[in-house]
Amino acid sequence: NQCKNMALHPIGHPSLRHSKVDWNNPLEWDENPEFKQALVNEVVLHAGDALYLPTAYFHYIVNLSLNYQCNARSGTTHENAKHIRECGFNMG
Repeated sequence: NQCKNMALHPIGHPSLRHSKVDWNNPLEWDENPEFKQALVNEVVLHAGDALYLPTAYFHYIVNLSLNYQCNARSGTTHENAKHIRECGFNMG
């Protein structure tokens, strides 16, 4: 559970479930020291690759060149519901 390290906006904020930190700006990491402790996975996708992220999975996208992305929601899964509730969010 990385919620405590993600420097999330508070409940009620319009950007609920998003981090306050611009992940590309190390100066913001200094303003939110807990963010430096977050565990991450880095994935580099190539032409034709796809990545599945479960419902409510935290992610950040960096484009290394011109690309197109498509987000599709095909329903809500609940494999992470316990962790999302622990973060203080309602899965609905």
